[in-house]
Amino acid sequence: MTSRTILITGANGFTGGHACDRFAEAGWEVIALLSPRSTGIAPRGSTHAVSCDLTDADAVLRLLKRLEPAAILHLAGRNSVDYSWREPASTLSGNLLSTVNLLEGSRVIGSSRLLVVGTLLRSSTGELSDAAHPYGFSKTLQVEAAKAWHRWYGISAMIAEPSNLIGPGGNAGLCGKIARWAVAAEESGGDLQPFKLSSLEESRDFLDVRDAVAGYEIVLNEGKPGETYALESGTFRTLGDVRKTFDEASLTALPWLVGNAPQPASPPSRDTSAIRALGWKPVRSFRESIEDALEDERARRLRERGGSAFD
Repeated sequence: MTSRTILITGANGFTGGHACDRFAEAGWEVIALLSPRSTGIAPRGSTHAVSCDLTDADAVLRLLKRLEPAAILHLAGRNSVDYSWREPASTLSGNLLSTVNLLEGSRVIGSSRLLVVGTLLRSSTGELSDAAHPYGFSKTLQVEAAKAWHRWYGISAMIAEPSNLIGPGGNAGLCGKIARWAVAAEESGGDLQPFKLSSLEESRDFLDVRDAVAGYEIVLNEGKPGETYALESGTFRTLGDVRKTFDEASLTALPWLVGNAPQPASPPSRDTSAIRALGWKPVRSFRESIEDALEDERARRLRERGGSAFD
């Protein structure tokens, strides 16, 4: 690329903050795109911030014509399963229309490489499966839209499908929830309601968010338009492994409540050969991700109390 300007949507989110840092460190001019409803400031690493309603096609087109970014990293969207059950139309609008408007804007300006970060629900054979909730349905359509615009119009759109992202920065997923609860337990000396795990056998692949955004940069630089790039650590960990790691990294004994839910079928490992062929591989261990998430949460709670790391 001759220009090194990147527009990052969802810049104030968990992944967005790390992405702004990563691309800035790599020499990109980073423009953080925030929701008009956002009250936050531009994340560290961004050159400046812009505001736009991504479901407004005209506003998106005006923005892209003005900025003419060389690349777009699309992270924004409705990312809550619970919310999607209550507000399915809003979820679909937030995830699908925002993607279509960015694809259309890229088609008009004719220069942006666009990476859509999403996921497809797959069966144990790797085939597309029925969505279990409105959120999953919206993300599947988001990915399919990116493929369609490439196929129909030759848009330089690519898809990244990461596994469960973890690490510092306020992740809303399971490990982020446990990190916040564990630090609260540390502050109370373990006198806290137990954290409930459905079982100890369920397994998932966890990937550090910083490894993921390193992969996103590689795809935007070197990826093939129309392709899907799966990113995984390559190691499935049980909820028992998760509990053990938090127990070892915590500063106090943690109270747990473990259910006996039947073990679900393990999700299939996805083929990561496409991203690995570009030179990507995860470098952070699961233990490092958990320790960093705990340290980040401890520092955040200290700042909220008006203290400092040197108190």
